[in-house]
Amino acid sequence: MIEYIDEAPSLEEYKEMRRAVNFMILSDRIASNALNNAFHITTVRDNGRAIGMIRVLSDGSYANFITDVMVIPEYQHKGIGTQMMKRTVDYMYSTLEKGETIVLYLMSAIGRENFYKQFGFRERPNEVWGAGMSQWITK
Repeated sequence: MIEYIDEAPSLEEYKEMRRAVNFMILSDRIASNALNNAFHITTVRDNGRAIGMIRVLSDGSYANFITDVMVIPEYQHKGIGTQMMKRTVDYMYSTLEKGETIVLYLMSAIGRENFYKQFGFRERPNEVWGAGMSQWITK
């Protein structure tokens, strides 16, 4: 039975899901901080097994970043990612008071842009905004 639960997975579940979808391997310290410092997390479970998750980082005001959108391979293409995104956008909307506006950012993997467009996300650069940018730092 598929359940969407608004709580973080365990550290080991998080790391296993990251491995399953070929995301970068994180140290326990970094992974634990990622889970503990998130503004909102939804974990998807099938009979208790963590099979997907989505995480939101926030400054507590207008800037919010959706990250770690992942569904393990054997559960992909079954609408789980779509449901996670809908639930997350709805949750973020529920945090607003009348007249308020916030922004949701994300960085799409190559080839996944159309998935996010269905939820109202726009590619950058465009006629209004420049390119999204990132930098990885390793010690």
